Amino acid sequence: MDKVNRWKGIVPDEDLAAYRKGAFGNRIGLGAKPALLNIDTTWMFVDPAYAMCGREMPDLKHALVRITTTFRDLALPIYYSRRDDRSHPTRRGIWNLKLSNASEAAYTSDPRADDWPTDYAPRAHDVIIQKNKPSAFFQTPLESFLRYDGIDTLVVVGVSTSGCVRAAVTDAFSHNFRVIVVEEACGDRSPSAHRANLFDMDMKFADVESIDHVIAELTRRHARPPAMAAAS
Repeated sequence: MDKVNRWKGIVPDEDLAAYRKGAFGNRIGLGAKPALLNIDTTWMFVDPAYAMCGREMPDLKHALVRITTTFRDLALPIYYSRRDDRSHPTRRGIWNLKLSNASEAAYTSDPRADDWPTDYAPRAHDVIIQKNKPSAFFQTPLESFLRYDGIDTLVVVGVSTSGCVRAAVTDAFSHNFRVIVVEEACGDRSPSAHRANLFDMDMKFADVESIDHVIAELTRRHARPPAMAAAS
């Protein structure tokens, strides 16, 4: 299906016509070596006990487990991003002005907040990027690590779609990485913002694809012979 037409019934027809007129929405596709970039799916953002998580998202968690398991089974690299230390006001920076809870203990000093649910948590050989602002690329070594590993494609999952996911996708595109956003494996406190940003990223900076499509393509391209998989 045409990627613009895919959004018919979700996005107004006149908006779709404007994107089509601008020739947006081509499929970029997977490159030679993909990596999974899991953005901020720590307890702070997936557990409604924290103010930063707007609601339960069981479908998101299920999708995160599926895509993580796929990358592990295919022996493909996985990167995670999370917040860095926010205990000092200077480290929080302008968040102090934008967030009214930036000095509360849950935001500044709860060790569980920046840990991951065990079902898709990092393992010893995964790479963890600690960041201070929305994009996992902003003043972090992420790009240099990806270049060292020979990565040309980022399969992006995480929260929130309209915030940190969008920021990382935009920067990844700006650094000339191919970007695939897994639709079911992204979440947002606002369903409307989630949909709007998925659409706009699909048109401009990334391929927004279903998890079934992404897993099928990864498996087709990177499945290992049974003997090799058994030995790993």
